[in-house]
Amino acid sequence: MINLFTVDDGNLVPLQRTQLPKEDMLEAWIAKDPKILGLNVVLIGRQIVTDFGGRIDILAIDRGGNLTIVELKRDKSPREIVAQILDYASWVCKLSAKDVYGIASEYLGKSLDAIFLDAFGIAVPENLNTAHNMVIIASELDASQSESSSTCLKFTT
Repeated sequence: MINLFTVDDGNLVPLQRTQLPKEDMLEAWIAKDPKILGLNVVLIGRQIVTDFGGRIDILAIDRGGNLTIVELKRDKSPREIVAQILDYASWVCKLSAKDVYGIASEYLGKSLDAIFLDAFGIAVPENLNTAHNMVIIASELDASQSESSSTCLKFTT
């Protein structure tokens, strides 16, 4: 487990862990400022419904046209989270460029071309969705998911 501290009167004071009342608070914070993910991405969708009824919390795209799936848990992540995000990735990897354009346009209200120009200062890459990242954000991971006490797992497909 990673401990966080604040400075109070020149002294380091450990921050108390608390559980967020609702997961959508975290999702809203990330939507407002995706840089808190530590990734250079633009959000192109939230609560994306997959063909098998799942909901991807956040879908983002990087300057290379690669998609990032972000799954959020407001507390300790259950073991099943890895299977869940792998299911999402199996759906995302089948998205066509037209699908990606549609998701982005529906969420942001403008074309992916405009989004890329605004965010990255470049045109949309010719080949979209050729690689994927899966990111799990939780206050704590189930011990069986990681030998380290990391608060974030990142998978690349």
